[in-house]
Amino acid sequence: MTTHSRPKRTVVVALLAASIFAVTFNAAAQTFPNKPIHLVVPTAPGGGTDAIGRVLADALTASLKQQVVVDNKPGASGVIASEAVARSPADGYTLMITQNGHTVNPATIKKLPYDTFNDFTPIAPLARSPLVLIAAAPSGVKTLKDMAELAKRKPDSMSVASADTSTKLAADMISGATGVPMTTVYYKGTGPAVTDVAGNHINFSVTTIASTLPQRTTGKINYVAVLAAERSSFLPEVPTLAEQGLPDIDVSAWWGIIAPANLPKSIVQLLNSAIRTALADPDVKKRLATLSAEPWVASSEDFDKFIRKDAALIVKLAKKAGIEPE
Repeated sequence: MTTHSRPKRTVVVALLAASIFAVTFNAAAQTFPNKPIHLVVPTAPGGGTDAIGRVLADALTASLKQQVVVDNKPGASGVIASEAVARSPADGYTLMITQNGHTVNPATIKKLPYDTFNDFTPIAPLARSPLVLIAAAPSGVKTLKDMAELAKRKPDSMSVASADTSTKLAADMISGATGVPMTTVYYKGTGPAVTDVAGNHINFSVTTIASTLPQRTTGKINYVAVLAAERSSFLPEVPTLAEQGLPDIDVSAWWGIIAPANLPKSIVQLLNSAIRTALADPDVKKRLATLSAEPWVASSEDFDKFIRKDAALIVKLAKKAGIEPE
């Protein structure tokens, strides 16, 4: 009798503890949110990801009746921000706006300090937009043909600004397909990268349309190509890579919201619903349109499937382009 009573008591205590834990989490979910929420942005202020994050932060602040504070953590192609979020409590008060780099990093970085698929909870997608290849206006490059000719005349001038692994991968793919060698210069955000192209400090960048908008009418940058299957309605005059002889490169930027792993389902659903409502708001749609981004609505489950599918596709594209993790 005595021999078997301790294990039984241990099981009872464990079950009791688990029940208390579950009740505590449910109670927390029912009162969520009751304090400010931090939205981590993995880039510097001024770029497309930062701008879209601030649009969402404003909308969620209004709908959730709690302040959503933007917290920029740039650097290392989003790894710094992602690691910080992965290590945060799974209570809904730490969120992150993520983008292509989230699914590109596993294929291009050897050792990540987190697991892309198991250390995060996908909550909802936000928006999509094509990437573009831009050039400093003084370079005279307006087409891929111009770029190849410049490479022959001035091979040392072929530098490309990159703020994350997704744009670097796209630039590497263009370089490999055209045979034009390009040296990557890393930046902590798309905003500073585009600014340096406009200032003629660097010749090229692959970036989001949104990040180029402050420079669009200055005449300081040239749009060389859209990296999508079709021309963008935001830049209808700019030809695609396919139109210029590169039909196999089709890359678009995307943004979404993730949180630490094991976020309670009730909070995931609440946040997904709030984001859906925000994306349906005419003012939010208008603000996204000014950033050349189209709203993208889906369930948390479908967003999770997309992330896994996109990551697998990136691995295939990287191998095809001969790109090895560094």
